[in-house]
Amino acid sequence: MAAQVELSCLDTFPTHLNPLHVLVIKSQFRYAFPSCNEPTSTLLFTSRKLQTLGKTAVLLCAHSTEEASGCGSDGNDTTLKLYTSKIFLKHYGLQDDIRGVVRSLSPFSLRKVVIGARTRQSFKWANSEKFSNGLLVLASCQGQPLLARQGDSLSLPYHPLLGDDISQVQHSLFDLVVLECTPITQGMITINTTVVVTDCRDIAQHGALETSNALATRNLTSLFVSDFAHYANSLGGGSSLLDNRQVLDSNLSAFLQALECRLDVRIVDIRRLYRQGRIVLVDKRDAKIDLDSTVFVSKQLLLKLGLFNREWVVVSRFNCSSDMTKTSYRGESHPSLGQADDNAPGKEPSKGTEMVHLGSVVVADFSKCAELDLQDNVGFISPTHWFNLSNGEPVPVSSRAVKIKRWNRVVSQSGLQLSESLSRSASPLLAKELHIDAVISPEYSSHGPFDSILCEHFTIPRLVQLGGVLGIPSEGHPEVLESNSEGITRWPVVYFKVKKVCGSTEEEDQGPYLADTVHTSLYMGGSTNSLAPCSLVGEEPSLWTSLSPPGLSSTVDQFSTIIQPHMNESSAALMSGCTILLLGPSGSGKFTSVRAACRRLHLHLVKVDCVTLCADTAASCEAKMKSVFQRAEAHRPCILLLRNLQLLGQPRDGAEEDARVIAALCQFIAQAPASVVVVAAVSKPRELSSDVMAAFIHQVSIESPSEEQRRAMLASLSEGMPLGRDVNLARLAKHTAGFLLGDLSALLTQAGKSAHARILQSCFPEGASVQEEEDLCACGVTVLAQDFTNALETLQDAHSQAIGAPKIPSVRWQDVGGLQQVKREILDTVQLPLERPELLSLGLRRAGLLLYGPPGTGKTLLAKAVATECSMTFLSVKGPELINMYVGQSEENVREVFSKARAAAPCIIFFDELDSLAPNRGRSGDSGGVMDRVVSQLLAELDGLHSSGDVFVIGATNRPDLLDQSLLRPGRFDKLVYVGINEDKESQLQVLKAIVRKFKVDPSVSLQDIVERCPPQLTGADIYALCSDAMMSAIKRKVARVTDGLDTEDTPLILSAEDFNQALDCLKPSVSEQELLKYKLIQQKLTAK
Repeated sequence: MAAQVELSCLDTFPTHLNPLHVLVIKSQFRYAFPSCNEPTSTLLFTSRKLQTLGKTAVLLCAHSTEEASGCGSDGNDTTLKLYTSKIFLKHYGLQDDIRGVVRSLSPFSLRKVVIGARTRQSFKWANSEKFSNGLLVLASCQGQPLLARQGDSLSLPYHPLLGDDISQVQHSLFDLVVLECTPITQGMITINTTVVVTDCRDIAQHGALETSNALATRNLTSLFVSDFAHYANSLGGGSSLLDNRQVLDSNLSAFLQALECRLDVRIVDIRRLYRQGRIVLVDKRDAKIDLDSTVFVSKQLLLKLGLFNREWVVVSRFNCSSDMTKTSYRGESHPSLGQADDNAPGKEPSKGTEMVHLGSVVVADFSKCAELDLQDNVGFISPTHWFNLSNGEPVPVSSRAVKIKRWNRVVSQSGLQLSESLSRSASPLLAKELHIDAVISPEYSSHGPFDSILCEHFTIPRLVQLGGVLGIPSEGHPEVLESNSEGITRWPVVYFKVKKVCGSTEEEDQGPYLADTVHTSLYMGGSTNSLAPCSLVGEEPSLWTSLSPPGLSSTVDQFSTIIQPHMNESSAALMSGCTILLLGPSGSGKFTSVRAACRRLHLHLVKVDCVTLCADTAASCEAKMKSVFQRAEAHRPCILLLRNLQLLGQPRDGAEEDARVIAALCQFIAQAPASVVVVAAVSKPRELSSDVMAAFIHQVSIESPSEEQRRAMLASLSEGMPLGRDVNLARLAKHTAGFLLGDLSALLTQAGKSAHARILQSCFPEGASVQEEEDLCACGVTVLAQDFTNALETLQDAHSQAIGAPKIPSVRWQDVGGLQQVKREILDTVQLPLERPELLSLGLRRAGLLLYGPPGTGKTLLAKAVATECSMTFLSVKGPELINMYVGQSEENVREVFSKARAAAPCIIFFDELDSLAPNRGRSGDSGGVMDRVVSQLLAELDGLHSSGDVFVIGATNRPDLLDQSLLRPGRFDKLVYVGINEDKESQLQVLKAIVRKFKVDPSVSLQDIVERCPPQLTGADIYALCSDAMMSAIKRKVARVTDGLDTEDTPLILSAEDFNQALDCLKPSVSEQELLKYKLIQQKLTAK
């Protein structure tokens, strides 16, 4: 049962209670929760404010009290009031009168709590008997929950055993932070909870040191007014420049007025950070400001700039010396978009006209915004502000330099001398009329009811300018909801373009104005085509919304480089539009890359799945394609994303490909205007016809991410996920070789499921109700390294249905008995180049290793052990499974194996039964010459391994004399290792110990005696068969004893000497002496080479 609550701050909070606890009036609490009669209860508090701050629900300790001073009831029983202290609101970043929801629950017990002391005194107190005795007594008390939350201060109630001074005890508790809670992130400390106290002063000092160093970093290329102050003061000869008439009469005043400063700005989602309280305005009078025309700076930066708070400045781009060509990025300025004459009245200025862009400098506190990489001399602006300021240039991923200088309103009256302090209060004039058009976008209808949105937006004076774009949030306006094919959606921002601005007098130019509902008449015309700033409102930063997604940044950069020239005015001179063929396997991040490029370049995105374009007839399919291209042209400038393009023109009823559909598609692509960028996403390029591929000028391929890219993807995807201390993302990235972005996302989802299943099994062995599962999830589940291991095994098992799914096996050297010389030779071939990559430059590299010898000697086991010990993925391929009945498919299977290995590098390809895959050419009996072509393809792939230094090939065969001799030349399988049987007793003993390592053997059993009774010609498989027969004898003996009632099923199964004796009686070597002699002759022959 849940209840609506409202926070109410008390001026005087009871001193005997912990400041992080809350008070509730008993009558109100019992009305909301009739079943709760305890004086102290546990409430799960959630609110929208907590969610915007990135925090989950918080467990609160609520104390019931009678109505007293400061806790009076207002007679409204529908909303429960939680009375808090001022420390509580400040600690959790909340404000008074915030509403939320609480639910009463029984807190879950914690198994382990790690507490960190941030000061020397708190660490000494936490290790004293006072703290341990008081904690033990409090944990033993019934009805007094001891709550602990990971990452929060320890909020214990006061007890005399903790200390005599209440204020000192509470101060010490605030210096204790909960570093870790298991198995969930918040719960109750009981007498069975293990409490660990550690000293975390070094961490706190190190973090403070890094912060201070970061804040102290100065950009030497930035110039500020304060840097010139002492020079100007010495020239004036006085303490104040403005009071010195000599200076005012000279040109120095004009010099200071025209002085420009260089400032680095970052483009962030100002609106979201401001709404969440992460950007706090220093001056409370600045609460109603235009966020899209404001430059937020710190107080120190404002002083260096020599400006006043809320002062208007001229902001312009900082053009490098190499940037000599002025380019307009306005999509509507292209002639194909129906641009009117530039000289028409009320229209935008021509290309050569210099526009003046203004911005208001406002002081803010950024200390609560951890996601901002705070640096000195850096300001923050919104994407809309950057769009209008830069005339539609792409959004920079990092900071960008701009020029700012003081702004004075131009006065037309001659002879009027302005005071130097006028710029402090100067502001743009108020507009008399404002004419705007809705920007056409595929995300919303440009003909929607926008009256209420516009009226609410202009209650605050907004800076408007001819040609500028206004981004108005649609939150709280249900009339903007639109039903489309994907369901009811609401685009967070609606864009409008300023077409005309009129001042109070006719002489005034088209400069910046302020518009509001009191002084300005707003006229909304029709709709227009235009670029639109990237919308970030309402979206938490993540990989999916990033302008530079981790692991895909190079692809997005390549996209932006290709598309950007087509969005300039010079695109009219281009003979054809921009067409890009995007290649990459499913789940590689093709759509994410395209969307990031759209946001960077301010383009609209029209996405179409070609499945919806398929039809029964070619005419119907052609009509659907025509409609899609018309829709894209209506929303220009845009990117038309055609997903699964290979589905168009597929053959029907066994016939050839549909030539009419393909011809129509190529025609539509060729006739697309320059402002429509056509991007086709395809998983397998060979499924496209040559005509369709020729229609695309550019090709962009997304390869499998490297280890460093996977680590960056995992770090970004796991933001907000409570990870355990034992989770190592770098190690996880190494074990996910070959994984794509979709695979990594599925891995995190599966790890979360595994963690929830583990917690449910631990807390509720007999099953939990739906409410209990919800409470458990709300308390926070920590994802441990074991959960990722289980998830990785689950995904790899799911992928193993495909041929050669790469994975890292779990075979260690202790699982391989004997063969010491063979181990050394293998490690010198595989492990040495990985540990010493400088050897590759010297040419000391061998890509192929051939293991040959009698069957059952452990060749496959050796290859798996090498892959495990070297942390390499293992791709096992059986020779016959690559052979296919269709012409060319067998060679394609060989190419696919090596392609998967290169994608999963570092990787070992293991070819078992290699003699069946690569026999001597010219001697096979197949009529089509399949085996000869497979051998040729295999040789070509082996020769190409030198370009990828992290792929090794290990082959295993029982008949190396049947192999094609070209495989054994240097550069291919140039290292031949003979894996023989264990003829000496010592080697057989090592193999036996490795096999029975996982068995339970009776202590009276002597493995040495068993080895002495074994025949000399035993392979590893023979010894394993011996142990298997002994295990079977033990199982039969156990079944007989259980049937006779002499034993139970719960007792462990133990192998006795009798079981081994029975197995030895039936043991026969699998390799005869004659066969062993034949293998030794082959070894001598190959060694002689």
